[in-house]
Amino acid sequence: MASKASRRTDLVTIRPLLRKLLPARARTFLKSFLTRPQPEAADRRFLAGFKEFCVGAPSHRALVSYLVDPLLPPPEQRDRTMFSNRGIAQQIPQALNELGYVVDIVQWDDLTWQPTDRYDLFVGHGGVNYERIAHKLIPDTVRIYFSTGIYWKESNVREAQRLNDLTVRRGHLLQPDRCIRQSEEYANRAANGIICLGNQEAIKTYRHFPLVLGINNGVYPVTWNGWKDKDYQEGRQHFLFFSGGGNIHKGLDLLLEAFTGTQLHLYVCQNIEPGFGDVYRYELTECPNIHTYGQIPMRSPSFEALAMQCNWVISATCAEGQPGATLECMGYGLIPILPPSANIDLGGFGLLLPDCNVGTIRATVLNAAQTPIDECRRRSLLTRDAICHEYSPERFNRNFKQAVRQIAAAKANRQHLADTADDHPTD
Repeated sequence: MASKASRRTDLVTIRPLLRKLLPARARTFLKSFLTRPQPEAADRRFLAGFKEFCVGAPSHRALVSYLVDPLLPPPEQRDRTMFSNRGIAQQIPQALNELGYVVDIVQWDDLTWQPTDRYDLFVGHGGVNYERIAHKLIPDTVRIYFSTGIYWKESNVREAQRLNDLTVRRGHLLQPDRCIRQSEEYANRAANGIICLGNQEAIKTYRHFPLVLGINNGVYPVTWNGWKDKDYQEGRQHFLFFSGGGNIHKGLDLLLEAFTGTQLHLYVCQNIEPGFGDVYRYELTECPNIHTYGQIPMRSPSFEALAMQCNWVISATCAEGQPGATLECMGYGLIPILPPSANIDLGGFGLLLPDCNVGTIRATVLNAAQTPIDECRRRSLLTRDAICHEYSPERFNRNFKQAVRQIAAAKANRQHLADTADDHPTD
């Protein structure tokens, strides 16, 4: 990492050029950014005493094991584009502040930090440090497991099945691309309750655990209004695959096979792993109706051009909480075509993929391309409305707070029953 002194030297070197190219306000901001104090790497893995959203003096203390980095910049400079997972990392402490907790945040994979304070609430994520931290907490601490996906063993089983299916179809054996290697079993069983992203389908995967509450993921407000001038007739033939990592896990192999040989256009916005790229070289580089972009930033000009061109966002994922990239596209009015495993309620706007067989996908997209123009426009507007009302940061906060209250109340009730039983032992 560059030192403060070296950053100042760099600034002096390029200052004449900056004066010519940048307005005064931009130069001032750039100078303050380059010369700001930089915490050491170890400091960036723990943040103590977060209380920006507390009203009055906080009455409780919470520990969150998730992401630290999104909270380190000043509030006005924090990421307001990528809700999952950087926005979630900001909303959870805010929600807990609003419940009266001052919050300490430790990085989810930090194996060196140990709690020294008394905590009323612990919200942990993943299996890396949950058990280690939980053993250091007092018995009265409410323990919550926060999951961004389905039950970890079920997720691994589904991905293994996808890998096997690919081998059967293509003869290639590829490596897992989103498997969960660190067991989450202790965290799931030791928690007083689980909060997971997703609908009832996601909750069902945790059926062996007594208290599981599903909440929707979120999307930051979309101000783009290109949908007003969109050509919904032309857009019927154009489908966007916009996704995070995991070519096989997200079903890109199935989509490529389904679109090959059709007159429909598929736009692939995902990093392509080398092994996967070798297997699907023809589809990714030679099919005239398949357009490979790689990863492109949310809300960039390239992304918005694709949002203008496409009516549909499609995924054939095998396991999710709720895919944030898909929800982002829905915020732009792209109509979702999704399997149940995406765990997004499609209401009256989306199209369901009943399964992710290649033939089913092909039949579904061919049928979608025949949708009347007015119906496409209607579904697009309903999709945007659903994102605005059901997936806003404010709704995420309300849902998360309600889940925390419910889990804390359940623990208190169990403790009361146990205390009552101790006071009146059976003769």
